[in-house]
Amino acid sequence: MFRRLFQAFTHPAAGPLGFGLSLVLCALLVGTALSAARTETQLRARIAQLSAQDARTGAVLHAKLAACEGALPGPVDPQTGKMQVASVAARAARLAGREPQGFDVCARMESADRAVLETLR
Repeated sequence: MFRRLFQAFTHPAAGPLGFGLSLVLCALLVGTALSAARTETQLRARIAQLSAQDARTGAVLHAKLAACEGALPGPVDPQTGKMQVASVAARAARLAGREPQGFDVCARMESADRAVLETLR
């Protein structure tokens, strides 16, 4: 068994065949590396795009939350006369307990829009 393996490696065609195989494997390695670099660049660009979109969405949601909270009077500290900073749970409970100003108006306008659109059909 070892003799056959030794003969295969020492055969006159083994050298050029091994060299050709090594060139093919090298080309495949270079192709894979280039493809991976291109994919990495695309993914980094997509991550940057999603991060920017997330920042914009967060800013919009923060502005909406500030508008909702601005419409509601906050709890005032009786000693200092300043507004108290509430926890997230307290703010959520306060917003859920009372609708923000303008919410009812928006809901009415949406239902009026639907009614007008249905009459146009």
